[in-house]
Amino acid sequence: MGGLWVGVGWFGLARRRLADGAVVFAVRRDWPDWRTHEFVAPRLAQAEAERAAENERAYWRRGPSRPAVSVVRISVNDLRIHRDRRDCKAPDCAVASTRRAPRPS
Repeated sequence: MGGLWVGVGWFGLARRRLADGAVVFAVRRDWPDWRTHEFVAPRLAQAEAERAAENERAYWRRGPSRPAVSVVRISVNDLRIHRDRRDCKAPDCAVASTRRAPRPS
């Protein structure tokens, strides 16, 4: 069964079918020691992805190796392809979004 996990929290995750051309926001972890990157925590909204990025920063803050965390805009197809790619060093992968979502009040 196809689909992409999107949502927030353990019980807030929902499996949804998204077209390959659909755009999601994901957290990109750049590992300084290995010069590799990976994409985690796909979200439908940029504000949700930025909250997920803050959680990633908080999680890795105490570790000896801290990844640089950013929010990227990526197609569902690219995310699915990248999920199976380990230790990716490709320069053509999605990079940080320049626009920031407004803070919810």
